[in-house]
Amino acid sequence: MAVSRRSAALGIIGAAASTAALALLLTPAVAGGAPPMTAAAAAALTGSCSATAHVDSQWYGGEVVTVTITNTSASAATTWAATWTLATGQQVVSAWNASVTTTGGTTTAVNASYNGALQPGASTTFGMQLSGPAVAPTVGCTDDAPGSSTGADVTVTEADSGRTLTLQVGQSIAVNLPSQYLPPTAGTNLVQLTSTGGYPSGQPVAAVFRAVVPGPADITTHTDAACLHDPRPCTIPIRLWQVHIIVADVPSTGQTVTLTQVDTTRLLSLHVGDLLVVKLSSMYRPLELSNRGVLLLRDTTGGYPTGQPLTARYTAAIPGRTDLSTVTDNACLHQPTPCPTPQVAWSVHITVTA
Repeated sequence: MAVSRRSAALGIIGAAASTAALALLLTPAVAGGAPPMTAAAAAALTGSCSATAHVDSQWYGGEVVTVTITNTSASAATTWAATWTLATGQQVVSAWNASVTTTGGTTTAVNASYNGALQPGASTTFGMQLSGPAVAPTVGCTDDAPGSSTGADVTVTEADSGRTLTLQVGQSIAVNLPSQYLPPTAGTNLVQLTSTGGYPSGQPVAAVFRAVVPGPADITTHTDAACLHDPRPCTIPIRLWQVHIIVADVPSTGQTVTLTQVDTTRLLSLHVGDLLVVKLSSMYRPLELSNRGVLLLRDTTGGYPTGQPLTARYTAAIPGRTDLSTVTDNACLHQPTPCPTPQVAWSVHITVTA
């Protein structure tokens, strides 16, 4: 079996090889298939997808990051592009499973020939090594899934400032504002799926948020201008913008599915409103979701390092696909000289339908 470029990279880092050697093994070019999208073609994508960055390892002067791309629209996508702003002093040393370019501090990653096609709810990953400050990137994403330009259930504009709206867990809201506004932020009951434009890019704000936890949340932003940051700031008034969101719970179907350690690698089908209960031994770390929003976490107790059995409850919130995973852990693995205790992975692949 061929060794992936990501595995090769981590192996080199683990052996304390030089950054130069890693750069030789991992080049931004994507092997095989059609040429990667141009930056202009990537910017023209309007479909809805989410990007989540996970730091695999960090050291003084760099880090290795894996980004998960998920098609959050109701239609299939054939291409995707992820964008983010590099921290001051950061550079992309190398990348795999995507073609990555940087222009003026903004970095764009576009799919390889073999991982651009994503069904609704499906995910793929790409990885990269960054030099400079070990700061995890905040990544936005778009794809070519047909249909609405946002894929959102509700769209708000500048005229909606001050409104109160109700969303059900799993539903999404698109924010479209003029370019003078900063990118909007939201409370923890909402998760950002995409965000582009806004001051100082000169492009209109286009952001999408998904409701993930019942309760109140606000989406807020305000205008900005270059002259406001001069030694003698100008007197341009700052306009505030805010909408109030009430996130409603998902109606229960009354159906409960329980999983244990023997269910690892299982393919599970749920309906929106079903309750999922996971019961594992105390050796397992807290569970992780590959596509946040498909399942709503109700509560979780125990797991490593509490010494108590791990129990977590989820409600199926929206149609889509997600992986639920964890791995065993042991205190001796974190000693200066780690013990040879093997770690055991546990995961299930879940599809939620309406």
